[in-house]
Amino acid sequence: MNNTILNSYSGIKSHQFGLDSISNNIANVNTTGYRENIPEFKSLLSEHIDSINSNTVSSDRNFGTTVSSNAISTKSGNYKPSEGEFDMAYNGKGWFVVGKNEKGSLTIEEDGYEGEQENYFTRDGSFSRDSEGYLVNSSGYYVYGVDLGKIQGNVLTDKSVEEDKKALKANKLTPLKIPQNIIYQPTQTTKVELSLNLNTQKDSTLLENYLFDKNGNFLEQELKNLDVNALFNNEKQPLDARVNNDIRIRINQNDEEKEYIFKYSPKKELGENEFHSIEDLQKLFKEQTGLELDVERNAEGVPAKPLAFELKNTQDDMQLTLGGKFIDRLGLTLSNMPIKNNEAQRSNALYIASYTTNAEIFDDNGDKFYIKTEYYLNETGNNIENVNQKWTTRTQIYDKDYKEFEEKVYETNLEFNSDHQAVKKEPLEIDFKNAKISYSFDGVGEDLSSNLGYQDSALLKTQADGRTEGKLSEIRVDEDGIIKLYFTNGAETPVGRVGIVAFSNDQGLKKAGSNMFEISQAIDNNGDNKILSGAPILGWDDMGEGKLKFGHIMHKYLETSNTDVTSALTNLILMQRGYSMNAKAFNAGDDLMKEAINLKR
Repeated sequence: MNNTILNSYSGIKSHQFGLDSISNNIANVNTTGYRENIPEFKSLLSEHIDSINSNTVSSDRNFGTTVSSNAISTKSGNYKPSEGEFDMAYNGKGWFVVGKNEKGSLTIEEDGYEGEQENYFTRDGSFSRDSEGYLVNSSGYYVYGVDLGKIQGNVLTDKSVEEDKKALKANKLTPLKIPQNIIYQPTQTTKVELSLNLNTQKDSTLLENYLFDKNGNFLEQELKNLDVNALFNNEKQPLDARVNNDIRIRINQNDEEKEYIFKYSPKKELGENEFHSIEDLQKLFKEQTGLELDVERNAEGVPAKPLAFELKNTQDDMQLTLGGKFIDRLGLTLSNMPIKNNEAQRSNALYIASYTTNAEIFDDNGDKFYIKTEYYLNETGNNIENVNQKWTTRTQIYDKDYKEFEEKVYETNLEFNSDHQAVKKEPLEIDFKNAKISYSFDGVGEDLSSNLGYQDSALLKTQADGRTEGKLSEIRVDEDGIIKLYFTNGAETPVGRVGIVAFSNDQGLKKAGSNMFEISQAIDNNGDNKILSGAPILGWDDMGEGKLKFGHIMHKYLETSNTDVTSALTNLILMQRGYSMNAKAFNAGDDLMKEAINLKR
């Protein structure tokens, strides 16, 4: 047999292999996640021909061709939207992990891996849920990932954010299970954080609400210490004592006329004839004019509601003139008003800057209650930046009908700095149904409470860990593969993440059918058993924030086959022509053999 027949025969076999590979790529052009093969050939044998010219290195001849590889194309396919609840695509270097049974696992270490059964790898993310709630692929193989173990039966019990973050970086992958009828188990509130803005110029309440406690006792010391600039008049306009800062007094008494000017100081360190608190103003009136400034009281000395200022003459009869911006704002302007001994002039009702927040809390049965906090401005600050601005806070628990549930009132202060941000303090510890709630209103994480004057008083953000019972309403998978469940009670929580692994050499994987690949091993030149693809590499950062390292997940998308149809058809024609030419060469070799045989005749 001559070499022409041998060469053409090997060419026919090789091109037939190429035709088979390319036709298979074309057949799978609509197979989700399919990875096309790229057939490659090499020279079969080579012989140096010394008889031609021993000094010419190119004096050789080859004997046919053979298949060198049928490489896997690692380029990505296209991504198309899908309506499947658990359909997903992975964009980047890596693979989904699946296994045959629900007890399997794959543990990935830095120096290797360990699996309790055969594991497979796929780019086909057309996943669904089987009758038991397990995520499976189209072949019924279980989808592996990190299961946070929050679901027992149909009940989900939530964990802390810190626990979730740590658990989501685990290196052991097991089948994922998400039943349909999951119920969010009621959890008792143990922590509440609020972030709010308090505007000193916007919201107010009657002064009596601040100066009477829940038992009806009048708080004399709070009255004395109160910053005058915290007050509003009966039209609910702030007195704004920094601008409306003067009180002008003229007294005609016993044929003698005296004039006085008092001024408001934003600082507690007072100059001559200056006042800051109500007690300061009371002293100025008493010591310089002989008039007594107080809130209006009844015969028993109990302040009358609604609270208002009362200016009383405890001396001889006089004619009193009151004026100035502060008095005008207060509505107590007088002009030569005759006032006899023990007579008094009364202002209109007084208000104080205030705001109220309510936050939902829950007991261990999921019953709803409220933490109500009232904020009263008692110190506007010692300069225009409101440094050391303070609000008195009173917190109490109410039931769902806003009736007092816990009698105890928790009182503390909320203070702001020159950056208009709340000064962080230790949270309040509030008793609630034989448990404790950590409660803070100075901010949620980095979102601190503020006292911005250009923003209305408002509750900006609430974060609490308690919930009432809820039913599963939606499932989402984020770009890091974290599966999040959303419930009718407003809760959202991660329950696990889809497993992603990568390999140093994807070409070392072996096709296992059903659009899946598996790890293969071979003996290397040193006689050692070697994993051709390299050991699996965990797809996420297990030391940092746990984000995917080599790509990202696209929920409700599927990756199409990466077969390039145009290129495949072109290569199919080339393979066909190559096959035909090798067939002609075979015929030529056969004819030569026939002539050689006929020479004997």
